[in-house]
Amino acid sequence: MVIIALDHVPHCFSQSDGILLHDAIKPFFDRGEKFTLSFTGVEDVTSSFVNSSLVPFVEKCGSKYVKDHLRVVGATKQVSNTILRCFSNVEIPLVA
Repeated sequence: MVIIALDHVPHCFSQSDGILLHDAIKPFFDRGEKFTLSFTGVEDVTSSFVNSSLVPFVEKCGSKYVKDHLRVVGATKQVSNTILRCFSNVEIPLVA
C-alpha cells in the first residue's frame, strides 16, 4: 500500500499537518502492515511536522519496527535528512 503525503495534508510544515498524516498511517502500524509513504511533490518538511507525524511511532514501537514496516519514497535529500535527524534525536538517551 502506498500512502501519498500530499493526499492527506496540504503541505508538510506544521504540527497540525503532522497529526493529520500520523492519523492516516496509524492503522498500518497498528495492524503491523508494511507500507510505503511517498513524499513526491514535497520539497521540504519541518522537524515539527516529522515530530508529530512519524516520531510517535518510533517512541512507541522503536526504530527497528518503524524501519521494518515503513518505506519512504520520493523524498528529497532535505526531507530524508530531516526524518533521519528527528529519528536519531529519539534514540539518543538524555543525560541528567
